[in-house]
Amino acid sequence: MESFNDVMREFYDGEVGGEAIYSALLSSARSDDERFKFSTLLQLETETKAWLRAPMVARGLNIEESAAVREKDAAQMESFKPLAWMQKMQGMRDFLAGAVVPRYQGHLNAARKRGNADEIAICLHMVEHEEAQLEFSRRELAGASSKESLEPVVKHLRYPILR
Repeated sequence: MESFNDVMREFYDGEVGGEAIYSALLSSARSDDERFKFSTLLQLETETKAWLRAPMVARGLNIEESAAVREKDAAQMESFKPLAWMQKMQGMRDFLAGAVVPRYQGHLNAARKRGNADEIAICLHMVEHEEAQLEFSRRELAGASSKESLEPVVKHLRYPILR
């Protein structure tokens, strides 16, 4: 069984990696609209990473960002970058729905069983954070407007990117 400190590290490294992914994908954007969308997703990762720092430090965890995590996730995007937009959205949807959201939901379920309100709140925030990205990809695949697609992401931002 993973400790909650291990879960926190997974969340934090996920945000560090997420920044690397969306930053790498920015270089593959083929339009101002794609750049805006990847920039907004990058902002979500950055703000969530910053939000996680306080509970991590409170638990005595190191908030140093792993270069290895960043490099690994950025390198994985090399084969993804040449894909068409809808292929990118399909890959994003499949990864989030098949791997990330269920894993984070498992962490939330475990926190609920332990009954620790702080752990529940952190896990719930992270599940909602990942579900926002999943919903973005679903809306993109359904042909929604940029505003409609980004709505679930933007509602989590304190400092939304404006255009």
